[in-house]
This record gives sequence, structure tokens and C-alpha cells, in this order.
Amino acid sequence: MNSPKQGISDLPEICLQHGLTHVVIAPGSRNAPLIASFSAHQKITCYSIADERCAAYFALGIAIQTQQPVAIICTSGTAALNFAPAIAEAHYQNIPLVVLTADRPDEWIDQADGQTIRQQNIYANYSKQSFQLPVETVTDADLWYFNRSANEAINFATAEPKGPVHLNIPLREPLYAPLPKSNVEARIIQTVYSPPTLTAANLNPLLDRWNRSAKKMIVFGAGQKNKEQVELVKALSQDPSVVVVAENIANLDNDLVLYAPERFFGSCSEQDAPTFQPELLITVGHAVVSAQLKKYLRRYSPAEHWQISPSPSAIDTFQSLTKSIVADSNWLLGQLVRQGEQAKSNYRELFAAKDLSLSQWQENFISAAQFSDLKLFREVLKSIPAGSNLHLANSTPIRYSQLFKIENTLSVHANRGTSGIDGCLSTAAGCAVSSQEPTVLIVGDISFIYDSNGLWNKALKGNLKIIVVNNGGGNIFRLIHPNEGENPARDFLETPHNVNLKQLALAFGATHAICHSEDELAGQLNTFFQPSEKVGILEIVTDIAVNKAVYKDYYNQIKSI
Repeated sequence: MNSPKQGISDLPEICLQHGLTHVVIAPGSRNAPLIASFSAHQKITCYSIADERCAAYFALGIAIQTQQPVAIICTSGTAALNFAPAIAEAHYQNIPLVVLTADRPDEWIDQADGQTIRQQNIYANYSKQSFQLPVETVTDADLWYFNRSANEAINFATAEPKGPVHLNIPLREPLYAPLPKSNVEARIIQTVYSPPTLTAANLNPLLDRWNRSAKKMIVFGAGQKNKEQVELVKALSQDPSVVVVAENIANLDNDLVLYAPERFFGSCSEQDAPTFQPELLITVGHAVVSAQLKKYLRRYSPAEHWQISPSPSAIDTFQSLTKSIVADSNWLLGQLVRQGEQAKSNYRELFAAKDLSLSQWQENFISAAQFSDLKLFREVLKSIPAGSNLHLANSTPIRYSQLFKIENTLSVHANRGTSGIDGCLSTAAGCAVSSQEPTVLIVGDISFIYDSNGLWNKALKGNLKIIVVNNGGGNIFRLIHPNEGENPARDFLETPHNVNLKQLALAFGATHAICHSEDELAGQLNTFFQPSEKVGILEIVTDIAVNKAVYKDYYNQIKSI
């Protein structure tokens, strides 16, 4: 006979053998055996974060930075529901989170017992797989099932396409009794994964279509830095018939890449727009931000559209999908580089000439403009130290940043899986804790306030630098819906606030500085990124009316370039 909690004792070692070395714990009582088991393991780093929503996003940030699976642990009840936003984000970004939720035994569900809800399959829409573990592991059969389920879950999380998995773990009292010794020889089941490739019979027709196309566009969505992909893009972008479109969150900096599609396609007139219509469109990676790119490609559809992904996908963002190609994208792009032929074409040069004019015009426009969000983004992005991790919050930060070329040593990230504001700070915090490089978060005032509990974390270091754009709350709605006059629903759309960001920052032990003008910003940026022991927060205050006027003028003028 085994101990009832032998499986709990063995679980940390199973996780470690699968490369899982970081665990984020939301304190509680029902999860006490899990806390005791993981915190006692000398080779696993544990973090304690009280706010479950922040804890899950913090784990997401660690997983993004380390590119390894990360576990999150919570107690029973609504604690598990608070993990859900980050799990949804992990699902759409293909990030391997291993979610461990403590639970009451089945016999106590719906029996008016405290801190008890229905937790089985609670994340069914956003997890690759859900497991209900045995409440005790007294019999060899139960311990075998516990072990098998734990191995299977982590293998699911880390197999392409990666993603979150859920283990619901019912636990009987006593919860604080000493645990049995871990079985250091607990069985490990490894999955051997081979990236998908194509046979010659499948590849040759693709090569033939590629070679016959004089106007090819490759759109890269959000993705992490990938050296092999960077080199492939450099080779592909030398082809005069190829235009590579990659916003900064694609992490594919290259002088020949169209990095600001929002600016480019937002400037296209009815007369010149058809000139840029591709014959063949290839899409790789996750979502793109640019609304103008989506609008353009939906109207000027390519004859063919190939989506490359490691598993079957019917994602049809541009409403033109003709082939879903199940393959490793680097492998297939490599075949196009090595076996494809460069067509005679001026397609790339058409884009390059127009984009150069736009870039020069934009620099002049911003230099002459009033101090506003647009101007501050140019100055802030130029000042970020080389090698930093840059996190862009949703709403205005991610949109404004797409208009600028970002230094190619930066690693750029944004939570664009679900595009919510709820965990931007906590995700950046997780990245900062697991990195030696500076981590810079650019965030709006509402997003910062909403996730300010992300600073309630004793593991934070001085390498986390937060730039808060305080433009009066929900400024994005005046930009995407620029109706004139006062809107009676303004308080429900823009959420203006009276929060003192300095007092909020100091309450969490961070430093705070503030600026209201271009000159003040220049002075603060000279010192803001210097090493510090505390989290640094720079608040930049802009005028909402000026922001709207500059933004509107920008897009009105750009149509004539």
C-alpha cells in the first residue's frame, strides 16, 4: 500500500524531468500539500503571488522568456476561475502552462461546502487537455494513473502546437500532515517530437506555384525571436518578387521588411492600392495588429493564400485562404529559399520606394507636431537600451509602436492572443524576473491601474522599467471612434479616473518620476534606464484633445504621400 499523497510527493520530480523548473503559487489551504511538495524541491524555483490572475500572467511571462513550461498552483473555488484570462492568452499564443488546481473530493461538490465549485474541465475551451487526478494514491493502480496523467499532461503542453493543460487535483484532509518521501525514480514518459515536413509530391506543386508568382507577399504575425527564421527572412527578402510584412512583435527586424503595414496601407489611395495586390500570400505565426493590412487584403485578395502551421488550421483572417499547409514553417521557407527561383519583378521595389517616402514624411511630421502620444512613442522607443525585452500593452501602446522601426536587438512582446489589458504588467514582470536583461513595459494608465497588483510581488527586481502613458483614460476610443462632440457614454467607454499614480507606485515600493512636456521627457529618459534596485515607473502625461488632433491630422495627411 502507498501513502494517500504519494502522487503529490512525486509530482515535482516528474515536472523537473520534463524541463519544468518554475512554479508560481497562489497561497491557499486546499493546495497546501502541493505547496509543501513543490517548495521543498531544491531544483524548482517557486514564486508566491497572492492575486491568482496576476500569478497566472506572471507565469505566462516566465514561460515566454524561458521558452519552457511553467506550472501555476491555486487553491479550490474561485481561485481557479481567476487563472482563466491568462490560460486563454496562453492558448492563443501557444504557451505551455501546466495548471494545477486543488479541489475538494467529488463527494463534496455541490454540497454547500466552503470554497467549492465545479472544477472539472473548467478550462475546456482553452486547454489542450484536462485531467482529473485520483483523490488518493493508496493503490498501485491509482499511483500509476496519477503518474501517467502527470506525464501525459506535460507532454501535451510541450508538443507542437504548445499550449496550456489542466490537472484538477482533489485532496482530502489532513492537508498539513507531513508528506511521504518522493520516489526519485518515479517513471518518466517522454514524447519524441519530429517537426512536420512535406513529401516531394506535396512540395513540388508549391515550388512550381512559387516560381510562377511575380508578386508574393509573406506576412509574419507575432512570434518570438528565432535566429533561423531571421536568416530565412533575410534570404527571402532579397527576391525582387517578394515583400515580407512583419510588425515589430514578429521579431524579424530587417531593412527590407515592411515593418509598419498600418502606415503603408493606411496611405494607399483608391488609385494606387491595386498596384500592391499580391498574387500569392503566405502567412506564418500568430495574429497581426494592423487593421489597415486586414482591410486591404480582404478587399484586394490574392489568387492564392497559404497558411503554414505545425497542425491543421483554418485560420482565415484575410478571407482568402486556399491552402492550410501542415509543416514546420522554417523547414518550408527554407525549401523556398533553396529550391525556389527568383522571378523577374519590381514588386519589392514598389513597396520600398513608397515606404521610404512615408518614413521620411513621418519623421518630419512628428518633429513639427505638438507634444502628444505620437511624439512620445518616437522618443521612448529610440531610448530603450539595446538587448532589452520590450513589452507593449494593448490599446494605444501596441498601435502607436507599430508605426516605428524598433532597434533589432530588442525582443518585443505583446499579449495579442486575446488582446486584453488585464495582465500586461504581470506578464512583463514574469519576463523581468526570469531575465538578466532590462525589461521595459509601455502601458496606458488604465491598463496599469487595472493590473497594478502585478507589482505586489516580492520577486521583482530593478530591471523592470514601466513607462505609463497617462492620457486621461481610455484614449484609444477617441482614436478608433473619432466622432466629434461630447459623447454621453464617455464615462463608460474611456473610463477617466482620479487615481494618483505616484502614490500607487510608492505603495508597491517602486520609484516614480513624471513629465508633462517634450523637454521634461528628454531629461527623464537620460536617467530612467540606469540600473536600480527598485522597479522604476515613469509617468508621461499627455493631453487627450491634442492626442486626438495629432492622430487625426497624421492619417489625413498621410493619404497624400
